[in-house]
Amino acid sequence: MVIGGSAAGMAAAARAKRKKPDLEVVVFERSKYVSYAPCGLPYLYEGLIDSFDRLIYYTADYFRRERGIDVRTRHEVVDIDHSSRQVIAIDLDSGKEVRVEYDKLVLATGGISLKPRAEGVDLSGIYTIRTLDDGERFFKALTKSNTVGIIGVGFGGLEMAEAITKMGKKVVLIGKSDHVLPGFDREFIEVLNNVIVNKGISLRLEERVVSFEGDDHVRKIVTDKGEYKVDSVLISIGIKPNTHFAKKLGVKLGVTGAIKTNEYMQTSVEDVYSAGDNTETINLVTGKPAYIPSAPTANKMGRVAGDNIAGGTMKFPGVVGTVILKFFNEHIGKAGLSYNEALREGFNASYVDISHNTRSHYYPGAKKVRVRLVFDLDTHRVLGGQFMGYEGVIERVFALTAVITSKMTVEDLATLDLPYNPPFTPVWDPLIVAASVAMRKLS
Repeated sequence: MVIGGSAAGMAAAARAKRKKPDLEVVVFERSKYVSYAPCGLPYLYEGLIDSFDRLIYYTADYFRRERGIDVRTRHEVVDIDHSSRQVIAIDLDSGKEVRVEYDKLVLATGGISLKPRAEGVDLSGIYTIRTLDDGERFFKALTKSNTVGIIGVGFGGLEMAEAITKMGKKVVLIGKSDHVLPGFDREFIEVLNNVIVNKGISLRLEERVVSFEGDDHVRKIVTDKGEYKVDSVLISIGIKPNTHFAKKLGVKLGVTGAIKTNEYMQTSVEDVYSAGDNTETINLVTGKPAYIPSAPTANKMGRVAGDNIAGGTMKFPGVVGTVILKFFNEHIGKAGLSYNEALREGFNASYVDISHNTRSHYYPGAKKVRVRLVFDLDTHRVLGGQFMGYEGVIERVFALTAVITSKMTVEDLATLDLPYNPPFTPVWDPLIVAASVAMRKLS
């Protein structure tokens, strides 16, 4: 039995059924979609994708017909009785109660969008996005809006700011932090502020939302520093784990507040597994529990849970914390810890900043990529990296993720056998250059 039909839930169901075809697998999903990509919504809004259907990987009918999985969309789970091994759900179309018995249970209930503690936050015209249904509702609101307020300056906020600007709307982007993309070091990423402003977006940093005003529909955002007239609002300040059923079942939560599991995705309650944005993991850099929700992590966790439900021994080791963003023509990426995060975690950290060609200098179209390499002065271990440029970011993020996962040192990175060809990279790759400069600090 799987509760939740998004990334983790469907990955668990599909893996369990593939590994053990005679297994009866039931999935309850509250929305009308399963196996979809809400991360693609910004590109639909700006017109790169022509329909919401394109954001669906596989339909519920496909899973029923081709995989033999009993997928029940528009079914909201309202209770779980682990003593009798029953899940109780409501068919949202008929209103009827449904009870299904299970032997093993996967909690793939995802996350819940955070909202600021501000008066008027429940006015109509204020949206959060977690599902494709949410995305459809917000898209309808956008077609009737001229000015849109976005609360949150993380990855989701910036992606939506670009998309809505390209729709021809005015955007007010508000964040309480002193820089955009708070997971990055401020002094590395603050150059992005000029890019945001030059695109016509009103960027308001270090402002806390006090209230939303309007009769029934939001008309104004009030912060501790100003007031902004809007036609609609998107709140994108992060998520928290949905642990409602975990608490009811007596499942142990971790130090992050998310569900604690072992490497097999088993919870503290026998025959109950957890996977996805409701689940705690291990940060492979620090070795400590962490809550780092992402679609790739959810899919992998779900696959591990499904494999083990079907009798396997697959393990999920943890994550490095890897992210990538396109904001207009800028590519921004990060792997591992920022310098400030490393200091907070107790490392004797240092960093180097370099700017280097993405291709051989004589090859047409060569551009610069900025790199910040973070490392430990005691062990020389590479702890993280940040990247920004018009090209050449994603491949360096890929490489550095493997370096960090393998616990390689600066010296290891400096001699890593990275490929060379003028159209793709100079003979001295930017990562190698950064490691070489870092070695001077270590000598």
